[in-house]
Amino acid sequence: MSFQPSPHPVLLLPTPEQMAAMGKEELREFLVKREELIRLEKEDPLTFGYAPWTFDLANACLAQTAEEAEALLESADRKARQMERRNPLLRGVADSIGFRGRGADVFGHTDVLVMGQNRCGKTIWAVRRVLRRIVEQPKQMAAIFEASEQASINKQQSLVHEHLPPEWRDIGKAGQVAYVKWTKQNGFAGGKFTLPNESQGLFFNYKQDVGVFEGYELDVVWFDELVPLAFLEAMEFRLGQDRRMEMLTTFTPVAGYTPTVARYLDGARLVLTHRAVLLPEDAVHAPGCPPGHMPLLMQCRQPQSCVVWFPWGSNPFGANEEVRGRLEGAALAKIKLRAYGWTEKLVGGAFPLYGAPHRLSRDEFAEICERGVTRYMAVDPGGTKNWFIKWYAVTPQGWVIVYREWPDWRTYGEWALPPGGYDRVRLHDYRPGPAQRTGSGRGIRGYKELILTLEGWRWDAEAKRWDGSAAERIEARVMDPRMGGAPAPKEDEGTSIIALMGELQPAENGLVEGPPMFFEKAPASRVEETIQMINSYMEYNPEEPITALNCPRWYVVAEDCQHSDLAYQVYTGAGTERDALKDVIDPDRYFVKSDFGWVGDGDLDARVPEVRAG
Repeated sequence: MSFQPSPHPVLLLPTPEQMAAMGKEELREFLVKREELIRLEKEDPLTFGYAPWTFDLANACLAQTAEEAEALLESADRKARQMERRNPLLRGVADSIGFRGRGADVFGHTDVLVMGQNRCGKTIWAVRRVLRRIVEQPKQMAAIFEASEQASINKQQSLVHEHLPPEWRDIGKAGQVAYVKWTKQNGFAGGKFTLPNESQGLFFNYKQDVGVFEGYELDVVWFDELVPLAFLEAMEFRLGQDRRMEMLTTFTPVAGYTPTVARYLDGARLVLTHRAVLLPEDAVHAPGCPPGHMPLLMQCRQPQSCVVWFPWGSNPFGANEEVRGRLEGAALAKIKLRAYGWTEKLVGGAFPLYGAPHRLSRDEFAEICERGVTRYMAVDPGGTKNWFIKWYAVTPQGWVIVYREWPDWRTYGEWALPPGGYDRVRLHDYRPGPAQRTGSGRGIRGYKELILTLEGWRWDAEAKRWDGSAAERIEARVMDPRMGGAPAPKEDEGTSIIALMGELQPAENGLVEGPPMFFEKAPASRVEETIQMINSYMEYNPEEPITALNCPRWYVVAEDCQHSDLAYQVYTGAGTERDALKDVIDPDRYFVKSDFGWVGDGDLDARVPEVRAG
């Protein structure tokens, strides 16, 4: 029988012309070495298995230094260009991404969601990432989750066994520590294994109680396919604690824009995009992407989290041509899902034009303030939860800039968490986050002290007065007319919040003074009406360059107003009154309905506290 070279999508055979130029002996050596590499890859895929460029990108996101990430991105760039040479359809993809020089933009994550088409390599990447952690480092613990016990046995446990070092795969009980026993029918004995280096792998499934992993000191966690949001949120609490735990999530979003997808994508920022060769080149296919592109890497609102896509054509071992054939003539939404792992919300956002042109940096805002602004404040009182407060600056041109919010995300965490998907009536409602309760319980005096301090006032304990020499001048303050007119909790019975804010609370018993702070009731309005008014401020023509005549009139200092930035991106207005994101939008509604604007220096009569206000 004549020799038949083994097929391999990466270790390609030389062309007939190349074979003729090599000569028999050189060709024989080449083929022998090639067969040996293929054999090693099959026998020990963890050590010798080929890693597509997408694996390098995902690993770069988990790198601990920018230098390590940059080396991985350079490797990804080389591999992507190799793929282009093998498949002319992919030409230009590497250049469209621009890997090199982006290490500082992608490193440092501990929580990565990988999405993409079926057989794009998501599962193999996760298997190798988990095993490298527990094989190369002693005394590590991995938790691996699947939809059911049988699915875990059939897929995850089989792949983990296949990728273990050959000398460790079937050692049974070895010494006092190691125990690795696996069968095709039952998977690993007891749903776990212990390696000779004392590292462990534990297998769980989503049919178990969400607290099943409590008590374990985990170093790496892998959630595969349709993980319930409750499992992610329970595990997320462990990120950033004493141990550097990595959390990997892999799936194709066939169920649509689930709460799990929302947890990562709502409010995320594009970092890298790629040319999507199966989609029309002249159309925008995803928000923020150039025409003909799809997202490749996004930075989530949580600084430790990011999303990576494994797109069509990136894995030479994938069913690329089969998928391409099935999608020929398919709807664009289906191509985006099946070839690129992209899913979109079925319910549109309330602020469809909001995006990068509406965001200002702190430096840009500071420069605008030097030319003069008029400042306002709006409050949505919260009863027993924290109030939500926003500050606005209006320029002579009539631009509105949201420049501060309280509670702020950095100090208090999230005000609103993605919908849980458990209640059909509240399907679109964001849930209360920790910022709603952290530090709550302030009375009228406490809120006055908070507001004055944020605005730059300083309490002089010796003189028992507020010093406002370096404070902001607030032209007017406005409050929800319904809650503002309600009696304040823990205060004089029957006295409204607005009335109490206008009264003096004298400095006594070691407490600071609560000077009169005057609020107006916001005009009554319907939600739909004021949303439209805000959209009028945000309006511009995105098809034309940004100029003085084509620019929004509503801006946000996004790094200081992260709740607002998120709400403008994902609030739909389709939820109930209990939608936590509505709390963030309500002060904007009060502001626009109050018809506040620029007040010239000659007319400025700021409504500052009037008693002992320095």
